[in-house]
Amino acid sequence: MIRVGSDIHFRPRRRKASGFTLLEIMIVVGIAAMVMAIGIPFVQRTIRRDAVYQAVHVVEEACRNARATAIFKNATTELIIHPKDKAFSVQPGRATSSAGAPPPMARGGNEPVADKSSFLGHAPKAFNGQLADDVSIELLDVNFTEYKHEEEARVRFHPNGTSDEFTIVLRIGALAWRKITLEVVTGLPTLEIIR
Repeated sequence: MIRVGSDIHFRPRRRKASGFTLLEIMIVVGIAAMVMAIGIPFVQRTIRRDAVYQAVHVVEEACRNARATAIFKNATTELIIHPKDKAFSVQPGRATSSAGAPPPMARGGNEPVADKSSFLGHAPKAFNGQLADDVSIELLDVNFTEYKHEEEARVRFHPNGTSDEFTIVLRIGALAWRKITLEVVTGLPTLEIIR
């Protein structure tokens, strides 16, 4: 405030500018870019790990479903693989007939065991699965015969828990390779990491 004679004149005050300067914005953008650069490899590894998990899960789940169906239905069941479509499905066989045979007895007793038909509500669900587009089948052997270039391959699972010999090698993306084999005595899949 300036006093000139009897008049009072107010000098306008400078207000502090509200907002960001170009330098402040550049610093924030630079920090954000550094955080993103540090996080990108982690995100890529996570996505790749998820793709590997999904591919292996489809094959292992198909094998386990076929084995469980064979045991539960007391019938040879087939795992059908279409290598060109990368599709997997389980086809149950017909149950073996025990017509005329006496009902099985419980262990150590004279009571008959419950009929299997009472358990039908607990049967494994039908399985259909497909591998992702970035997954390729590099090797597909059933009973030591290559089926990679065939229309379909069939792997049999038997009611006693055994199976055909089966080996599949998957390439997921550019870097991950996984080998899944069936243990013929138990019909269970085993995973081997190639790289």
